[in-house]
Amino acid sequence: MLTEGSEVAGYRIERILGTGGMGAVYLAAHPTLPRRDALKVLSAELSRDADFRTRFTREADVAASLDLPQIVAVYDRGQTEDGQLWIAMQYVDGTDADAALRAGQMTPERAVHIIGEVAKALDYAHGRGIVHRDIKPANFLLSGHAGAGERVLLGDFGIARALDDVGLTATGLVMATIAYAAPEVISGEVFDGRADIYSLGCTLFRLVTGKAPFAATNGPAAVMKAHLMDQPPRVTDVVPALPAAFDDVIAIAMAKDPAARFPAAAALAAAATEALRNPNTPRRLPSPPVVPVPGPEVISYPHTTPGAPPVFTAPPIYTAPGVPAPRRTGHGALIGALAGVVVLVAGIGAAVAVWPDSGGADADAPADPEKTAAVPNSAPLADVAPGELRPLLLTTDEIPGNTGDQAVVLETDGDQLLDDSATIDNQTCLGAWAPAQQAVYGGSGHSGVAVQTLRALYEKPWRNGVVQAVVAFPTADEAGVSLQLQRQKWEQCAGTTVTVTPAGEPGQPWQFGQPVNRTGAYTLEATPPGSDVTCQHALSARANVLIDVKRCGPVGSTDVSALVAAIAAKMPRQQ
Repeated sequence: MLTEGSEVAGYRIERILGTGGMGAVYLAAHPTLPRRDALKVLSAELSRDADFRTRFTREADVAASLDLPQIVAVYDRGQTEDGQLWIAMQYVDGTDADAALRAGQMTPERAVHIIGEVAKALDYAHGRGIVHRDIKPANFLLSGHAGAGERVLLGDFGIARALDDVGLTATGLVMATIAYAAPEVISGEVFDGRADIYSLGCTLFRLVTGKAPFAATNGPAAVMKAHLMDQPPRVTDVVPALPAAFDDVIAIAMAKDPAARFPAAAALAAAATEALRNPNTPRRLPSPPVVPVPGPEVISYPHTTPGAPPVFTAPPIYTAPGVPAPRRTGHGALIGALAGVVVLVAGIGAAVAVWPDSGGADADAPADPEKTAAVPNSAPLADVAPGELRPLLLTTDEIPGNTGDQAVVLETDGDQLLDDSATIDNQTCLGAWAPAQQAVYGGSGHSGVAVQTLRALYEKPWRNGVVQAVVAFPTADEAGVSLQLQRQKWEQCAGTTVTVTPAGEPGQPWQFGQPVNRTGAYTLEATPPGSDVTCQHALSARANVLIDVKRCGPVGSTDVSALVAAIAAKMPRQQ
């Protein structure tokens, strides 16, 4: 923490504005200009991560390129003498929409005004190929008196993406993101700016009702399942005095199928304004000019020719409460197989890291004969029954690099979860340390498991060993939820040291590193201080299966992601 009067790159700290898992935000006097900026200083832990530094710098540059009155400006970036990253941003003297709501200062009119201003920021960003991915009330900064003249600025562009790219999040903040996360973000589908529109609909619901769309009383897993499976909530069920037209607006904004949502944030805002202004008239879908979102990450917006207005397929009009929004089927299904991707929902950023499988292509796009010929089988992955799990595990010949005197051999083979709880002093980190644990999967609703342990002859498992497990769930969504919940636990253990005491051996300290995304697997490394060995633990969701693998060996010789990829390659595909 910086103290009042201290300096960062010439900025003089006046006071702290807030703290969080990423670091702290300070009010600071500009080095040369007569103004005050908000200075966000990243934690030393995040700043030490080389991957994060690269991505953070890139995304800060992206955020700085956005120039709109409704977007918080990014002025400068750098690092302290101790190597901590910082960015200087526009200071907004006021409050945020979440704080205003909690203070009882939110009205439907104010909420609609806020949504309208944020919509301008989103459509501007989407038109430049940028998806925010963390739309929620706390990121809407408010300045001035409530009313038509109140300034609304959208903040935290870019930082969430940098966090997501390296798979980092802040413990305890995950629910703030899940409350507004689009189904395709949770389930691991390729997503675009319409995910922001879904989140904006969730935010509108919260601002006019005071409640999140789906209650968190049963934990984050229940919220994620609700986003994936439940119908959009009705505003009038919470606040009967509100116009019923709001129900239609929320139903369209929160449609499971992105194609059934408003084609732009401005369309959502206009519909909300109309619902408030003329509550008894049928809802009309506005069609303002919309700039399509380009770029490989945002592939499903329509293509247009230069100078021509984009053409959208109008989403179906929501006819009545209780009628579910249409869903996509096949490879594009939101409620179905993850089709070989890993999704990681970050607590600060609503951020997602997605890795395609060997097919890699968007199945909804026209086929390219040359590319198709280069991919032997690009069909979507099929769900796996519990009795079909064991063939997915690798034989000793299939384990990459498993040759010579130090090759691992099969030691145990089973279809029951393991229990290593007696060997570790920190039960919170049990799942981060060991795969296929009863304490982790016991209440998850899994439908089956296959697990094997292997080790080199005359070697301790922690010096040269493999634990490989595949855990089946009734649906791909439940596998994805289990991954998200385990990921939260892993992040709590990042940077900590645990003592592991295998049967008949003395206790040994192991220090966890930072979890990272590596080639389609969420990976956490642990190393005994001063030792020449390391253990890598990885998770990956493929269709309805969680691949849960750990590999230990000499530093520099282990690559658990190669095992994950080899297991994933054995997953069956739809016929």
